[in-house]
Amino acid sequence: MIIGDKSIQADIKSESTVLVEVWSDYLCPWCYIGEANLDNAITELGINAIVVYKSFQSNPTLQGAYTVSEIARQSGFSLEEAKKKSKYIEDMASRANVELHMDSVIMVNTMDAHRLAYMAKQKGYGKAMAKRLFEASYMEAKNIADPNVLAAIGEEFGISKEGTLAMLKSDQYRTEIKSEIQEGLNNGLQGVPYFVINKKYSLSGAQPKEVFKETLSGILKDDGPYKPLISKSPSGYTCDENGCEVPNK
Repeated sequence: MIIGDKSIQADIKSESTVLVEVWSDYLCPWCYIGEANLDNAITELGINAIVVYKSFQSNPTLQGAYTVSEIARQSGFSLEEAKKKSKYIEDMASRANVELHMDSVIMVNTMDAHRLAYMAKQKGYGKAMAKRLFEASYMEAKNIADPNVLAAIGEEFGISKEGTLAMLKSDQYRTEIKSEIQEGLNNGLQGVPYFVINKKYSLSGAQPKEVFKETLSGILKDDGPYKPLISKSPSGYTCDENGCEVPNK
């Protein structure tokens, strides 16, 4: 069973629980495939897993909207080469029980999609929103940088259109997205998808289902279920991005 990410502390109850943090981008087909393989592995193993989705931008400077073929031409690939690569990715997706339509995907900057996903994650819909954004990109050929498209998707999760549009017009969640990206880089991320298991082990790339099964089984066998740190110390003074605490004396 895959548990949502609303409250990690509250959900860690099972003796077969693993925590999997996933860095991905919604216009990365290997992310969609890799996450499907992870889900299939968890289901077949019959374990409880808490999957937390985190942000990464594979093309953060992209401006405008382009087809995969247009991007390929800009990168020096012929149309025939682009179609061949797309077919290979679609075949790999099919093996993971995922449907992709590479030729109709609209390539855009994904920052706003990540901001909507972060908003949804605060409401306990992190995994569901991630899946929905992948579907919008790869099955429905939607422009996930379009505020109205994102607002409509948000409404499917109980987020008002006005709330989404107001968030997108502001800088809300940009700092959090950049922080998640930096966290991944600090953990050794060099490309997505990137998986960190139980805050200790990592896997990179769209690994096959069998690799996930073997890895998760081995971790549970060697380390047991994930247990979050339990603080044994009283609260002390700390420093954060706003500065250092100073007692009033």
